[in-house]
Amino acid sequence: SKMFHTEFNYNFGHLTDAVEIQDGGNYRKYDLFSDNTVFNEDPEGTGNPQRIGIGEFGFYTQLSKKVADDRLKLTASIRYDKNENFEGQTTPRASVVYSAGGNREHNFRASFQTGFRNPSTQAQFIYFPTTTVLLGGTQANAERYGIHNGGAWTHPSYQAFIQSSINNAPNPGDPSLLKTIDFDYVQPEQLTAYEVGYKGLIGGKLLLDVNYYYNKYTNFITQINVVSKEDSEYLPAGTVFRPYLNVDQDITSTGFGIGMSYKLPKGFVLGGNYSYANFDLDAETDFEPGFNTPKDRFNLSLSNREVVDNLGFNIGFKWQDEFFWENSFGSSMMPAYSSLDAQVSYKVKSIKTVFKLGGSNIGGKEYRSNTGGPFVGSLYYLSINFDQFLN
Repeated sequence: SKMFHTEFNYNFGHLTDAVEIQDGGNYRKYDLFSDNTVFNEDPEGTGNPQRIGIGEFGFYTQLSKKVADDRLKLTASIRYDKNENFEGQTTPRASVVYSAGGNREHNFRASFQTGFRNPSTQAQFIYFPTTTVLLGGTQANAERYGIHNGGAWTHPSYQAFIQSSINNAPNPGDPSLLKTIDFDYVQPEQLTAYEVGYKGLIGGKLLLDVNYYYNKYTNFITQINVVSKEDSEYLPAGTVFRPYLNVDQDITSTGFGIGMSYKLPKGFVLGGNYSYANFDLDAETDFEPGFNTPKDRFNLSLSNREVVDNLGFNIGFKWQDEFFWENSFGSSMMPAYSSLDAQVSYKVKSIKTVFKLGGSNIGGKEYRSNTGGPFVGSLYYLSINFDQFLN
């Protein structure tokens, strides 16, 4: 497979003092070929797979203006994107930043943004039959299998029907248990995001960064198991498919974060950050949202670039809470874990070299952050860096 990409950007700011104008755009062409092993390049079974081409382009205009003695910066932009398999997407954005204080050391920001996510190339054209048929959700790929627009049952209801057939044998199962699932061909996902924040230097020693965000998703792209009602030309009724589709409900995520760095006496620096993230659905659902993010995480650090002549150190501790990881490969609870990292460094200025000795997850237990992923253990290292500009 291949991908071709080109983009351009031009700043017209030198042409006018009234407002800064930027224009830009891009063009991208996907040229997919997996020899019919992943993508559906030979749906008719001719033995002659054909390459799949997908073209898309986009362009934008951005305006920005500083007012109030350059303390207030206003920015607005609008972008248009078009993929050949989907309707065009228009995404406006706006932001404001205000710098207060004698040295403009207090910066307040707020933004409104819209965005979108096109289905990936696999979400458009995958065809991967195992015990479940992974299926791209574009009409060009999926229409031939007849599962869209009411042509499938929910997987749990079909399982219940099969179980009733077993329980009532030799009598037939209970067809009232079957529930139709009605979904359309996959479309781009949309996002509306709001964010407010502050970043500033307080008392000349404390650097503080605080933010809060609220995101709302529509046409959220996910996968779900369904069961075909009728025979198609290619597969029998009762085949379990896992198509890419859009969720017909609003989904929101909210979160906030705080980061700080504080200068202590004698060159010591204390740092830390904390973040909270949450994901909400409007109703109970069978699909897997795949948020895959812990609600709570924090980091702490203590460092000094030169605690004594030419000798420095850095110690960092991180922790994150347990969370549920889910995707098509597998789902399970990821336990909470913590990790201690440390490093000492020594400068030898006469040879312009820095020696570093350190480790990550020192003395800690192995952990992993996703189902089926590798376990992370401890790592220890010694490095020697030569820098001709070292002073």
